[in-house]
Amino acid sequence: MCGIFGIFTARKLPPRDATERALQRIAHRGPDSLGLAYRPEHGLALGHARLSILDLDPRSNQPFTGPDCQLVFNGEIFNFRELRRELEALGVRFSTGSDTEVIARGFRQHGTAFFERLRGMYALALWDEREQCLHLARDEFGIKPLCMLERDGTLVFASEVKPIAALHTLAPEPDVLVDLLQWGFPMQDRSFYAGVHFLPPGTQRTYGRTDGGALRQQSRILWKKDQAWLKPVAEPDAASLRATIEASVSDHMIADVPVAAALSGGLDSSIVTAAAKAHVPDLHAYTFTLATDGDPEVEHATLLSRKLGLTHHLAQLDHGSVVEWLRAVAWHLEEPIANVNALPGFALAAAVRASGCKVVLVGEGSDELFGGYPWYRLALTPEAAADPGRVFDAYRNRRAQRTLLACLRPQLQHLAEQRMQATRDEYVRRAHAMPDPLAAFQAFDLDTQLQHSQLLRVDRMFMAHGVEARVPFLYRSVLQASAALPVARKLLPPEGPGRREKVALGEAFAGALPERIALRPKFGAAGTVDLWSTWLGPGLTTAFDRCLHSAELADARARLEPFVDWSAIARTPLAAKERFMIAMLLEASDALLANRDRPDAMPSLPMRMRSPGSGEGLR
Repeated sequence: MCGIFGIFTARKLPPRDATERALQRIAHRGPDSLGLAYRPEHGLALGHARLSILDLDPRSNQPFTGPDCQLVFNGEIFNFRELRRELEALGVRFSTGSDTEVIARGFRQHGTAFFERLRGMYALALWDEREQCLHLARDEFGIKPLCMLERDGTLVFASEVKPIAALHTLAPEPDVLVDLLQWGFPMQDRSFYAGVHFLPPGTQRTYGRTDGGALRQQSRILWKKDQAWLKPVAEPDAASLRATIEASVSDHMIADVPVAAALSGGLDSSIVTAAAKAHVPDLHAYTFTLATDGDPEVEHATLLSRKLGLTHHLAQLDHGSVVEWLRAVAWHLEEPIANVNALPGFALAAAVRASGCKVVLVGEGSDELFGGYPWYRLALTPEAAADPGRVFDAYRNRRAQRTLLACLRPQLQHLAEQRMQATRDEYVRRAHAMPDPLAAFQAFDLDTQLQHSQLLRVDRMFMAHGVEARVPFLYRSVLQASAALPVARKLLPPEGPGRREKVALGEAFAGALPERIALRPKFGAAGTVDLWSTWLGPGLTTAFDRCLHSAELADARARLEPFVDWSAIARTPLAAKERFMIAMLLEASDALLANRDRPDAMPSLPMRMRSPGSGEGLR
């Protein structure tokens, strides 16, 4: 896991010192080494910030020069050993033990067709010396980000927006702004910063130069997630589903440094942790809490830790400066999404790194694959199959944030209506191509809230502290297994005994987990803690008031004045999530549009680390 950055231009590269400063903006992603290939003769710069996890030798530093190519790569290829053996059988020789070299030499042997063989989480940029072109590629789930801006004959790309902001003046993108205020996250592969977009998941894009000196591009799909439903595998029974997930976790354990687990005590993280324990006898698990007592997540995480014999670390934070915390989170998150879980995620990552750990397994993706969200029940109504538009309308009524739209300027309110209709039309189009309404809903969530909110949060918050977060549920084999399950093995009517959502998942791991965890609901008294009800809630209200009134953020408010009526925001009663959305919008605008330096990594947050039940601090 690392950070990548690059420039490809039909004109002239920025000066080397400006290019180096841009690369420095993502140094937090890879604190182990920083490398830059500056090649003005090709109009090319490739930069890399390395977090050393596989083959720790400096020979695997990047940019990596292979036969007829140069490569920067962020992520992990979990089947790289299998691919390496295949290449060695063809006579290919290797000088490192890294997955990076496997990509470079596989490309030399098979060209870009080799990208289709990669299984893992990745974003890469590979310069082809023979064809004088640049290939970009990204994993099919979009686990690893790749931001891009093409302007005036020059392409700038990076793992984060900050290097782009260091080279170009950015402005808000109205389409994405209204998506953020309606949904809390973008509904497309575009950034809040105008002109910046994300390479779509599962896509390869090749850039070259025309005879006239302009850039040309060509894209192709490496693999599309919808294929899991449109070309289904055989339905797995409980044993084979468990074996598929355990095999994915096994693949995700590949590392030359220790691998730990983020354990919330819910079903998803408990499954991942239990499967990982089979490979690491002394597995370390990390749990975060804002509560002083009575946190069901801590109780369930402790229960599993005792059953499995884990080394369990509890990071507890019961006071601190929410204003400074929010500011640091917004700088790293960049996209002002209304996902309050970014705050505890940022703190958990800090605790993991402080203990010396670089790699952690997380449980994200399970809800989207196995039917874990309550709104999925909207797809089970009698009219869902006949009229997917009604399903979308019900989803919008449940999840969309209406109050903030009334605080937009009139032209933005009209744009918001257009964007909502465009999103509805796209949902209906895809729903007609899917085998059932629930599949349509899941595919929609995979491409929207999972990618643009959950995965963005995971990547940015862990990489803020130089920690690689791996997502075993988001593996092609697991998606294919989940897509083959009938609706009744995902969701049951809410009334009744036992687990009513993610049914097959609970059945598959019933024997591996304590019954209290296997049957634990996602929401409710025994479910996920309501963060707004903790001491964080009043702190976020204070942060919101500061964002709305302080002179420190006057410039940020002025940049958004053409779009947002701040006097309407001040007099309108807003829900907690809406106040958080506005605070994130202003903090992110101040950080990125003004190209601010990084705030303190973990300001004024006095976390305590202890082992639950022991009462003793952990170093």
